[in-house]
Amino acid sequence: MYLFTRQVLVNPAHVRAGMRQAIEMAQYVNQNTSLEVSLFQLLQGAPLGTLTFAYRTDSYAATFAETDALLQSDEYMGRVESGAQYYVGSPQDHVARFIHQSGEIVGPPAAAGLITASMQVDKAADAVKWSIELSDFMAKLTGVPNAVLTSNYGRWGQIAWLTYGSSLAQLEDAEAQVNSDSGFLKRLGKSEHLFVPGSGAGSLSRKIA
Repeated sequence: MYLFTRQVLVNPAHVRAGMRQAIEMAQYVNQNTSLEVSLFQLLQGAPLGTLTFAYRTDSYAATFAETDALLQSDEYMGRVESGAQYYVGSPQDHVARFIHQSGEIVGPPAAAGLITASMQVDKAADAVKWSIELSDFMAKLTGVPNAVLTSNYGRWGQIAWLTYGSSLAQLEDAEAQVNSDSGFLKRLGKSEHLFVPGSGAGSLSRKIA
């Protein structure tokens, strides 16, 4: 299973129009393909106005056949071209592979917490094992499901923990539980040589479509 994401940055001069156009694009793709695209607004950890289109897929190669069909559609391309004024720069795509899941994940999260880090090349196997164990520990401690993913393209050797919250309040409570738990802090200490120093990053987002 893979997670495909596309990030765009809304032009500050067109915030309302850009948000509206992004929602309409997600709806259009869902109506004209078998993809189930969700749209997330990043609240923390990214430039203000960052939006993420996301969907899960069993085969990213197969989904490209559908997206290629969209690119042949005059209506779709017209929407892309007319909406370009609402964004800054070019969209950025990313594909990651699910390698572990802790807890029951039914669909897209209402609120998502994402932490990423780059593994030390010679410690990759240990880093993956540690990441899976941490995933299980956090899900058991908080009751909030999460998944571990590895990056297929982009920054090589990147690993991510994606937490599936039913609300922002639930994620906040889970974060407080984790950060005050001595067992969690001890586990963090064991990761000292597994990841590239300074490569860790976190973000918070909520589903808007």
